[in-house]
Amino acid sequence: MLSSDGFLAPASYLGADIALVGELVFYVLICIAVVAQRRGLYHWHDRIQTPVVVLNLFFIFVIMVLSLRYENVPSEFVERPFEPFYLVVVIHAVLGIVAEGLAIYCLLAGHKILPRKIGRLRYWMWATFIVWTAAVVMGVYTYYIWYIVTPERPHLF
Repeated sequence: MLSSDGFLAPASYLGADIALVGELVFYVLICIAVVAQRRGLYHWHDRIQTPVVVLNLFFIFVIMVLSLRYENVPSEFVERPFEPFYLVVVIHAVLGIVAEGLAIYCLLAGHKILPRKIGRLRYWMWATFIVWTAAVVMGVYTYYIWYIVTPERPHLF
């Protein structure tokens, strides 16, 4: 099902389109959570950020990692590190890994599952938001490069 034709770009597949729309929705929700936190509505901040971080893991492992493996990005990137098709996705992946890792730490420390041993949590949350923003921007750019600029690339699966 995820390998069928997409609805956003002619060369995309359904999984990529769902990932793009999902990540943009997640980002809007995270922005709403930031506003809630700034207004002192911590309960809403927690209610929004927790499912977003958990659902984002699903998107990462089910759609994005499969795309990376299918396109053979790790080995192709080593051979052609400055080709935009591979460079943008590697930058996106690195930013995404850092953002998700920070988000998981903030989530676990915020719910007091992990101790807050590395300073004030709010600074880590702001760092997470900044890196998450950069990852989303690079994700949109990756979609643009993969499915709009180079539409002759094969579909996943």
